[in-house]
Amino acid sequence: NRSARGKPVLKLVHRHGPCNDPFPEASSIEIEQVFRETLQQDQLRVDWLNSRIAASSSSSSHDKQQPKDLLQTDATTELPTYVGTPLGVLTYIVTVGLGTPTTRFSLSFDTGSDLSWVQCLPCSPCYQQQGPTFAPFASFTYRTVPCSAPECFLAMLDYGTGGCTTSDVCVYEVHYGDKSSTSGYLSKDTLTLTALHRFPGFTFGCGHKNQGSFGKTGGLLGLGRGSVSLISQTAHTYRRTFAYCLPTVSMTGYLVLGPDPSYASAKFTPLLLHHLAPFYFFALVGISVNAQPLLVNSSSFADPGTILDSGTVITRLPPEAYSALRASFRAFMSKYPLTEPDGILDTCYDFSGYPIVDYPSIAFNILGGIDWVLNWENIFYPADGTLSQVCLAFAPLEDESSVAIIGNWQQKGTLLVHDIPNARLGIKQEA
Repeated sequence: NRSARGKPVLKLVHRHGPCNDPFPEASSIEIEQVFRETLQQDQLRVDWLNSRIAASSSSSSHDKQQPKDLLQTDATTELPTYVGTPLGVLTYIVTVGLGTPTTRFSLSFDTGSDLSWVQCLPCSPCYQQQGPTFAPFASFTYRTVPCSAPECFLAMLDYGTGGCTTSDVCVYEVHYGDKSSTSGYLSKDTLTLTALHRFPGFTFGCGHKNQGSFGKTGGLLGLGRGSVSLISQTAHTYRRTFAYCLPTVSMTGYLVLGPDPSYASAKFTPLLLHHLAPFYFFALVGISVNAQPLLVNSSSFADPGTILDSGTVITRLPPEAYSALRASFRAFMSKYPLTEPDGILDTCYDFSGYPIVDYPSIAFNILGGIDWVLNWENIFYPADGTLSQVCLAFAPLEDESSVAIIGNWQQKGTLLVHDIPNARLGIKQEA
């Protein structure tokens, strides 16, 4: 991590990429398993996002929670007794420091979550992580958040779960779509992004009970729009503005917090900031294949808009739009033999005998006259990690009422500027 023009620049790496220092690169034997498991986990992520939207639309009140103490054997909090499917779709990682003295943690980077959290000692049950587990008793700036604090109310408002211990300590709980979960004490400590960017009293979850595998990371860094997210807590410094560019094979990824003059060269479209927090919605108005717009109903991408999500891998489209995309794509690719579908991906090819592959361009047509053009790395997903089964990296949603999601596979290599005060999303290709 470094600073540039007075702003922190955090390196973004892929869990299984060659630049991921905290974790060893996946061996050739593991590559196929990694790609296939990612697809399985990705559907759980999509279901979770849509369930949160439904919950936000239908509920605005929360019952008073019963007292509980997570460190006592008779705690009233009950978590699933089985280990859920890994939330491994959170595939991008940033490294930050926490506590005094500072301990560094590699955390999943997630624009679809608000509360940041780390595993904490004592911890039971815990999932296996790489590196140290946070020891709150070793940090002299650590403190728990009382139930009377506004942060406690806001955390429960964002997630609808939580409560208080008998000693008036605020308890948080987050349950993910795959039955993985984290719960513990809502806490405060010093967050260190770079040597020049420290935030005393940063609110986070100190997770004493954590179920499931989170990719061996130390926890999660929440960049949603909710009140306890990193973006909201650092608003006085970074003005609720951030940008990221996910890494590709040929370039390093990064996350920048705060406005920057270089963003002026991006093309901007409105961010649709409505009550369905913490997600980032924008207006996708169509899709083109080889510059020819697909013939789909204009309502396919209507209210509430399309989600831009760092945690979903494969882009999800309404069934009608996906069917039109698949038909157009298959027509262009007819000279290549189709292989068996692979999970959620139904348009797959064996390119192992082709030194050069001719394929059509695909572009997202976005409100404001923006064409977000995808390249090979964004269009094709290597289902088995090789060229013997390469699939179109799009999948249909269950029904037309589900919300479209642009996944991180399509985001790679594009700078995405989130300018919340001005309610706009910047898109800058070849960033």
